[in-house]
Amino acid sequence: MATQCATEVDDNPLWNFALQFYARPQVQQLLLTLQNDQQQDTLLMLAALWLADNGHSWPLSGGQLQAYTHWHQQVIRPLRAARKAIHKSTTSNEQQGLRQRIQQDEIRAEQLALHQLFVLLPATASITDKDTLRHQALHNLFAQAQIQPGADIKKEALRPLFQQLVQLL
Repeated sequence: MATQCATEVDDNPLWNFALQFYARPQVQQLLLTLQNDQQQDTLLMLAALWLADNGHSWPLSGGQLQAYTHWHQQVIRPLRAARKAIHKSTTSNEQQGLRQRIQQDEIRAEQLALHQLFVLLPATASITDKDTLRHQALHNLFAQAQIQPGADIKKEALRPLFQQLVQLL
């Protein structure tokens, strides 16, 4: 298991991948579109892409994600809602400071959630063939999408967005 390599939250290859991939042009907007318009879980998508990047299929079922799902619903979503409730255009310095602190807490909560996923996932074994990697990534994205609680999977709507995301790997 992956825990052999990194047991600390801050020493996590999945988190490092997520930071690097999210920083690429177009990735943030595409992930937010999938999250906001298609009810996809950004962290699960990042985990699926990381797995594909390391030559693995999506191995988890919904039951294996209970602790992650609970954390996501009880911690990450409320932090995100609180942050969004304080608009960026708010003129009060105190409110902007609070928004920034909530955003930092939201990011830390996401880091903890990715660590929960990391310990459930197989150890890495990198693949180099881009076509194989992209095929695996697309497969993994659809696999993780099918186990998300409450997600209404519309493959025809997800496919072009997932394909765009895979091209950015």
